[in-house]
Amino acid sequence: MAEQSFPMIEKPMTDDQWKSVTLGIGDGILDGGGNPYKITLSNQTDQATIGLDSKTGYNHAILKGFYHKMDQPIALSVPAVTAKTDYTVALQYDPTRQDMPVKLGVFKGNLDRSSGKEYLVLWAIVRSPNQLLSDATLTEVRAHVTPVMQVNRFQDLPEPATVLYGAEVHCRWENTVWRAEGSRWRPMSEVIRSALGMGGWELALSTKGIAVRPVEGGIMCRVSGTIRRTAETYTVTGWSVCGTMIPSNLRPDAGIFTVGLTGDDPILVTLNPSGQIALRPAGTKTGQKVSKGDNISFAFEWFIATGPGDTW
Repeated sequence: MAEQSFPMIEKPMTDDQWKSVTLGIGDGILDGGGNPYKITLSNQTDQATIGLDSKTGYNHAILKGFYHKMDQPIALSVPAVTAKTDYTVALQYDPTRQDMPVKLGVFKGNLDRSSGKEYLVLWAIVRSPNQLLSDATLTEVRAHVTPVMQVNRFQDLPEPATVLYGAEVHCRWENTVWRAEGSRWRPMSEVIRSALGMGGWELALSTKGIAVRPVEGGIMCRVSGTIRRTAETYTVTGWSVCGTMIPSNLRPDAGIFTVGLTGDDPILVTLNPSGQIALRPAGTKTGQKVSKGDNISFAFEWFIATGPGDTW
């Protein structure tokens, strides 16, 4: 047959046809934000218990187009071993199991993929002889199925708690990407955060604010441009604080130094852990005049380690 198309009007589909139609959905758990398919290991019973999503009260997932749901915790046996052994906690799709095509189980050794079996791996356990189950090596896998949406602006985003955990939304007018994480939207692309104004200075930032982008383990922040003196002329001796420019949640852990310019004259500029911009005479100078109307250029970049609950 050169071509196929299905479903055919008013005719049932085979399992293979249904898998083909739903292939684009992907395989993964559907996360309501309450840690679905979580695992607890018991040394007393040598069992791994798969718990429920604490927000929805049930777990559900999709594997090869077939739906799995559980509304009660399920205990799975992970017996002691006489040799180092790999256990896999997974959802198994078995086309020969007509009454329960997708079922939760624990599988020892290599996964059996005969007769069309497929797996959604949740947890991997490596257990050694004479080892408590709680001391075994436990690795989380738990792939998620998450939707991708598009809105015009950030203000058009739905409430994050109303979509699946991990859902991503592209704000096309602002060219930013956000991911739903429980009760918040977390930026996944560079976003601009507002800088704080400093009395006596006018900010002219080429970064339009503080540019923040996610990286492994945290975020990178950068800010560059000029500050223009709008108040009276004064002489800088030692470190002289201009004001606080960086909000508290985006401040560096340590001071950052750069050489700026006042006209053609170099001047030291620092961004300190309090979020303040400060100036100091360059080189061996004991004092340096900063006149009204002077522009001082600078550029800073710094890393901030973040955790799962941090906001920025």
